[in-house]
Amino acid sequence: MHEAHKSLTELALRKQRDAHIERRYKPGAPFAPMFERQAAELLALSDPPDVGPGGEVVREQTSGLGRKRDVIRDTLADGASRIAEDASIRRADLLMQPSFDAVAMGVDAAESIGAANSLEKMLTHQMAVAHEASMRLLNRALSYEAGGRSMREGDSVEACRLANTAARLMSAYQDGLLTLLRLRTGGNQTVTVQHVQVQPGAQAVIGNVRTGGHRRGGSKRKDG
Repeated sequence: MHEAHKSLTELALRKQRDAHIERRYKPGAPFAPMFERQAAELLALSDPPDVGPGGEVVREQTSGLGRKRDVIRDTLADGASRIAEDASIRRADLLMQPSFDAVAMGVDAAESIGAANSLEKMLTHQMAVAHEASMRLLNRALSYEAGGRSMREGDSVEACRLANTAARLMSAYQDGLLTLLRLRTGGNQTVTVQHVQVQPGAQAVIGNVRTGGHRRGGSKRKDG
């Protein structure tokens, strides 16, 4: 997390805590409005961010290898606080772990799914990392058979372990898609109930009914 933003956020949160204590324990709370005003000023963003791919804001940062790279931050709407900015920077930092560096994949996933808020973005980031991890593990599992060489003792056990772990990650990825669907639909299922009234002496047929022809044997059914 950017240290300057982090310190401002922490200072603002302390001001908010002081205001809460003032209102709760001191009659009249004379300093509470001042603390709250100071916290609001610290959390306000001076300039609106530029939105880039995946609904993120792009800034440049020099990596540990000395090269420049794109670092993503969360989309910050007008009036967003510094807390939201710090949280989005932290999400970007988590995607930049040296073992997988899934910034591009995570942003592309959020863009593809149209992530509309922080929760959906975090979910798509997790799905991107799960996908990469499963592919890497499958590659290691299948490498034991690469080139047609015979497996050494214990290789088959390790290959199965890697394949099973990859399968669990794939299942987690698919569960993420279902979770996203539930978030967007509220988890509701639509059930259609139809009422059928049948007159005395008539028969009701439930299902697909073809019209324009006769049944074998010359008999017909009447819909009620």
